[in-house]
Amino acid sequence: MNTEKYDVVIVGAGPAGCACALSLTETNLKIAVIDKGNPHKNKICGDALSKDVLNQIEKLPEGIGTSFYQLPHKLRSAGIRFYAPNRECMEIPFIRGEKEDISGYVCKRSDFDRILINGLKEFSNITYFQDTSVINIVRENEEVHVITLNKTFRGKMLVGADGANSLVAKKMGMVTKDKESYFVGLRSYFENVSGFHQENFIELHFCKEILPGYLWVFSMNKNMANVGVGVSSKNIFNKKIQLKSQLEKIIKQNLSLSYRFKDAKQIGKYEAWGIPVGLKKKKISGDRYVLVGDAAYLVDPFTGEGVGNALRSGRIAATHIITCFKSQLFDEKFNKHFDDLLYTKMG
Repeated sequence: MNTEKYDVVIVGAGPAGCACALSLTETNLKIAVIDKGNPHKNKICGDALSKDVLNQIEKLPEGIGTSFYQLPHKLRSAGIRFYAPNRECMEIPFIRGEKEDISGYVCKRSDFDRILINGLKEFSNITYFQDTSVINIVRENEEVHVITLNKTFRGKMLVGADGANSLVAKKMGMVTKDKESYFVGLRSYFENVSGFHQENFIELHFCKEILPGYLWVFSMNKNMANVGVGVSSKNIFNKKIQLKSQLEKIIKQNLSLSYRFKDAKQIGKYEAWGIPVGLKKKKISGDRYVLVGDAAYLVDPFTGEGVGNALRSGRIAATHIITCFKSQLFDEKFNKHFDDLLYTKMG
């Protein structure tokens, strides 16, 4: 089997993995970014990008932010609407006094991820491998070997950015599933949903049927809306919640929503994905590896937003990796500094 040696091997090319690689571009480290998917494929998520996401991409190489702001199919969102179970609504605009803060946006995640991946290709010390599935990971002779069908990637440091069901975490002996902290999201696209705020506020509906989860409605470009629910896997099991049926029931019966979906038409099918939320601190590093993004359970437990935290964790991992190579320390004890740094920065 073909073998190639790198300094850093990053498994996963989502926001966390890309942010880590892009934050290492000014080093002389040789980096491999491996992803089982294709950036052109649709990404199952809510498609909302918060102000924090914009703050994070501003800290990446200049071209990333420029490409994002030039993206044609994003829709600006100037605030949030929170709906309580009694249908009371609280609006929070992204404005402080007379000064307007940077707004959030709603756009397809595949469009956003493609900007990050295209950014990887601009740097000679980064090699991106798409449609490359990892089948095994082993530690051997002071290296980590990431094994795919056609190649073995040898590296001194491994970054697990491979999502909620992280293979890196499993192969490194980490406990991967925590029902208390694991939510499931279900979403579909609709057209002709009415009643949006004139400034396209994103909406979070806290309905008694799915508490402590919520239903979201995000207005998108071309008269579309991303509509979904996020519910803890523990509640789904204990209350035997059928997410599709519950979502459709709320849309039809909730008085804040039913009239708005009167002429709506579903586009495509319902799709589900895991949402690992940060309800408590976890061990997210070990001998020659760190975990970032969803693999480290970093989704905001209140808003369900994960992209900003993913980007931040990738950047923090890069800072730590630089210190690893400067000191030539990659062991579990030294990598504990990453855990401490990340939780200090993120709270």
